[in-house]
Amino acid sequence: MKIICLIENTAVDEKLFNEDGMSLFVEYGGRNYLIDTGLTGKAVDNARRMRLPIDKVDAVVITHNHAAHIGGIESVMRLNPRAEIYMRAAAQNEVFRKSGLFKTPVGEGKQFFKKYAENLILFNSFSEVCEGFYLASCENFEEKNLNPDRSCFIMDGKKAVPFDHSDESFAVIFPKKRKAEGLVLVGGCFHCGVMNMMETVSRRWSGIPILAVIGGFHFSGSNPKTLNCPAEYVISQARSLKYSGAERIYACHCTGFKGFDTMDEILGDRLMYFGGGEALEF
Repeated sequence: MKIICLIENTAVDEKLFNEDGMSLFVEYGGRNYLIDTGLTGKAVDNARRMRLPIDKVDAVVITHNHAAHIGGIESVMRLNPRAEIYMRAAAQNEVFRKSGLFKTPVGEGKQFFKKYAENLILFNSFSEVCEGFYLASCENFEEKNLNPDRSCFIMDGKKAVPFDHSDESFAVIFPKKRKAEGLVLVGGCFHCGVMNMMETVSRRWSGIPILAVIGGFHFSGSNPKTLNCPAEYVISQARSLKYSGAERIYACHCTGFKGFDTMDEILGDRLMYFGGGEALEF
């Protein structure tokens, strides 16, 4: 199995684009998949520059309905009109953020779900993309592990109600034929908390080693040099990861530079940054 970072907030090659988004190209079992599509069509441009078969994608996984993860979907689907799109059913909720006096949508709305109705595979809590490649939702919600960002909301009539990120999913992939050899957990922004997701994995696949955790940890906003959450939260998550048994942690996207540096002090060699253009093999 190979996972290639098509795009995120940095790039290891000056010929590649970077943006405040995330998209991973997954080669698995002789087929090609995408986990998220980035903020714009630049992920597709990067795939072409890396000579990856972006026009031969069998399925797209959207970890959650935020623009940074679904914004490039049109560029992907123009090349792969028959590709399946996996999302949690709760992604159909219209979610907003406050922008001054106005509310702005955070992801795709009703028109998207209508346009791609034949491609969409909407699931509630669990789905299988193919043998050994699964999608799960968080089943553990320990408060201390939940990301403290509460800026997203839905409308209940005229009342704004905090959104519980029930659209969020994560991938669990077994790179070897023998599942007992280990799994890889891939998330988008870990809004529900990486440790809550890992606890969910431990319940569903008890005793299976976690070879790697990959994704953005949502410690920063649009400015990667600052934190959008208390430093104590970053430290607590890093300490929990240290004792979690996960062999490697690959951080990217909304982890941010300051968040990564804080994690690095605690996790050391087990932590690596996963930049645009880099590849992992398992």
